[in-house]
Parts: sequence; structure tokens; C-alpha cells
Amino acid sequence: MENLSLDGPVTTQWGVVVRAYCELMDDVMPHLPDNEQIVYHRLFRLSHVRQSPFVKCRYEDLAPQCGLSLSTVRRAVKGLRAKQLVKTVWQSHSGTTFHVQLLSTLPHRPAFLPRRRRGELPSPGLPRPSRPPVYDAFSLEDRELFIGCKRTLSPVRLNELTDEAVDWLTERIGEDSTAFDDALLRDKVDELIFREIFGVDRQERYQSLFDHLYQQR
Repeated sequence: MENLSLDGPVTTQWGVVVRAYCELMDDVMPHLPDNEQIVYHRLFRLSHVRQSPFVKCRYEDLAPQCGLSLSTVRRAVKGLRAKQLVKTVWQSHSGTTFHVQLLSTLPHRPAFLPRRRRGELPSPGLPRPSRPPVYDAFSLEDRELFIGCKRTLSPVRLNELTDEAVDWLTERIGEDSTAFDDALLRDKVDELIFREIFGVDRQERYQSLFDHLYQQR
């Protein structure tokens, strides 16, 4: 209670903060890299816990609060911006203003998060795809190459590929974008990546693994 009093009295708005924190921990944190988790968590503490979506501070002050190097914090913030979770405005005399976005206040669900089917409630557990990824059937060498290349994709590029996959599946199935499951979306994204990084020989070798995408009605 002493720590809370530093930020002002506990009001009826405290329940809003608790709900936002549960949303953050259940639906967002499991899908962020470790350093982005730390920085987003700290920015939430400095903003929404103080009843504001904004916090103004310098990267040099934020880094020790996160226990990270300055360069790591900058990279983490860049990743959070790409995921639409943070917006920044730099001012030369007063540091950076961070607008800390909440999942529930975003106009659209960010593409880096697993999609939720219509009517499905948030769950504290991680979603489990209904089948293994296609690249499990690749040879060991090709699987390592594929996974390595996929991990080098920027959040922006991954978002673009995910949006492209959603559009393709929605048009293919002829229904809204909640009509297909996360495993199908994952496989379509992997096919797009597969076509970008593998040459003709490898594409011919593995194309049949993606045939199920073209059998959807």
C-alpha cells in the first residue's frame, strides 16, 4: 500500500488496471521475446498503473529500470512499435513520450498474436495448433534452414505475410476471417516464407505438403 500511495490513492479505477494487467499477462506476454516482455511490462507500470496511457522518460533512464542495456531497450521498443503495442514521440528537451497501447484498445488484433475464433474467450493458456507445422516433414538440413530464415524475419515483414495469408484464406474459403483455424493460417504463412527462401528444386520436393491449403472450401 505504501508503494501504491506514491502514485496516488487507490480508486475505483484500480479494477481497470487489474483487468488490463491480466489481459497483458495472459494474451500478450507469452507471444513476445524476453526483452520486449521486460520493456513492455515496465512501460505498463510507468503508465497504466499510474492511470495514464502515456509516460515520458529517457531511454537512458528506462534501461536500468529494466535491467537491460541501452541498445537492448532500443531494439525492444522498436519491436514493440512494429507490433503496434507502443507508439513513441521524441522531444529533444524532455526525452521520449511512450504511448503504451493495450490489446483491448487497439482497433484490430495485431497479426503477431494467434487469432481467436468468434465467441472464444481469452484463455490463460497458450493455444495449441491442431496439427504439427509442415516443416516438420522437411529433411533436417532443410528444416534448420527454413526455421533459421523464418526467425530472421522482422515483425513488420511477418505481419505483412500474416495479413496476406489471412486475405488469401478468407477469399479461398469464402467466409469471414474467423472461419479457419490458427494451424491453417500458420501453414499458409509458412508456405509464403517457403516460396521466398527455397529454390525451384526444394519447392517441387515439398509442395505436396501444402496441398491441404488448396483443398479448403
